[in-house]
Amino acid sequence: MDSFADGATFDPQAMKLNAFLFALFISSAGTLIQAQQPEQGQGPGQVPQELMQRLFNPGATEQELIEAAKEANKAGVPRQQIIEAKLIWGLRTQNAAWLMKILPELEVLAANFDAAQSAGIKSADDIRAFIEFTKGLQAQEKKDEAGFKKHMQEAFWLAPAQAQLFAQAIEKGRREAKMATMKIDLQLVLAMSNGETTTLADLVAGKKAVLLDFWASWCGPCMQLMPELKKKAGHLMKHGIVVAGMNKDDEKAEVVSEKVRNEQGIEFPWLIEPADRPFTKMLEIDSIPRMILVGPDGKVLYNGHPQDPALWSALQKIDPEIKSPDA
Repeated sequence: MDSFADGATFDPQAMKLNAFLFALFISSAGTLIQAQQPEQGQGPGQVPQELMQRLFNPGATEQELIEAAKEANKAGVPRQQIIEAKLIWGLRTQNAAWLMKILPELEVLAANFDAAQSAGIKSADDIRAFIEFTKGLQAQEKKDEAGFKKHMQEAFWLAPAQAQLFAQAIEKGRREAKMATMKIDLQLVLAMSNGETTTLADLVAGKKAVLLDFWASWCGPCMQLMPELKKKAGHLMKHGIVVAGMNKDDEKAEVVSEKVRNEQGIEFPWLIEPADRPFTKMLEIDSIPRMILVGPDGKVLYNGHPQDPALWSALQKIDPEIKSPDA
């Protein structure tokens, strides 16, 4: 089996969230931040468990998180916990634009951090480290290598326990530089879950690009994002972008994929990556879910997490009329 981390989910049977630990899927390589839910009950004046689940939902869209945060504020959830939820969501997707947006809140949180109110983040230094990490991502987007290095070094110093997360940001930048000159083989014959075969050349013929979603049945975050994948497919089809799934299950991949396709009502191409994993190796796919945007010439236009805003930036370079449904 490929080595990937899976995201944990809340226990729907739990009546209280006191000392309940959950692992949120952080960034594209599955770094885990251990977050402890505060004590919340179901009685009068207490915050509903369902609301806290939505606030810390690892599969939430940006709009869903915003709505949950508004409801949490009205319900009396401590501001610190709401900010932590926003931070964790932004870290998971390495959404630099989102993290920069909440930077003023993070700075307030760092200055007024209360461990007793925390939803799991251990100290003010951790918050300060994530502030430096955010500034590093911004520098990376601006191609400011010196600034990126400076902020990442400071983040490492403040929170060495989060070294894997910070290292992934560095690897992401290196990967993007490598992808800039890479082209993939569009003529490779690929099996489909229904037993037929096709090629990426066939799929992209007459289209502007093909967007591949790499997934597996054992990947919790992948399965949670299936509804969003269907939404993307319908939305992008109108702009000449074809969406296709690319399954990575090791055993009975066609059977598993077809079962998921039927259960989810998938109507777009449902592919199986060959057993020797040519795309995984070439594109350095070390975690899923992962989306790859490929042009008609085989050029890789995007390689990253499905919820990274950089995906929509890449799509808008193909067609400026394309807008994220959450925009």
